[in-house]
Amino acid sequence: MTRLLSAPWFLAVMALLIMLGTQFAAFKLYWHELFPSADKVVVIKREEPAPLHWGFSSDEILRLKEELETRLLDLEAKERELEEYEARLKVDRAEIDDIKINVQTMRDGLLGDIIRLEETEKKNLKTLAKTYGFLEPAATVSIFKELDDPTVVKILYYMKQETVGGILQEMAVQNGGDPEQIQRAARLSDLLRLFSEENV
Repeated sequence: MTRLLSAPWFLAVMALLIMLGTQFAAFKLYWHELFPSADKVVVIKREEPAPLHWGFSSDEILRLKEELETRLLDLEAKERELEEYEARLKVDRAEIDDIKINVQTMRDGLLGDIIRLEETEKKNLKTLAKTYGFLEPAATVSIFKELDDPTVVKILYYMKQETVGGILQEMAVQNGGDPEQIQRAARLSDLLRLFSEENV
């Protein structure tokens, strides 16, 4: 018996039994506290924390806020001005385009009139040159005295060379060789040399 009590395995078994008995007794003793009935359960509701309000303020923050608001108002005003300017610019561009179209139309019309006038003037100058060609040089010189140099040169341009030569000669010798007529004959000769049909 003594040998049994001193055996290690026996001691271990006894210790295990004592531990289990102690735990069972404690479990039995505190059963109602570990597992209370439903009517004794207290439910604790978690309250939501109140929102934090930052009441901190200073003169510097207020000044920055006012400055920011002022800049925003200025920016909005500039944006409105820019929109108004763009609207006016569109209207101006439309008016300019209309003016360009009108000017181009008038230019085309004027060019057409000029071309028609040039053709008519050439026709008239050729008719006058032919008519004066049948006159005596003295009569033609008398008529030329009433006309300016550009007109005389244009008429002479459409005359035959021998006819032009006779007229210039008459201008040089008429009235005993009038110095003014001689100078005009020389001037007309020089202008006639530089003249071309493009000048008509």
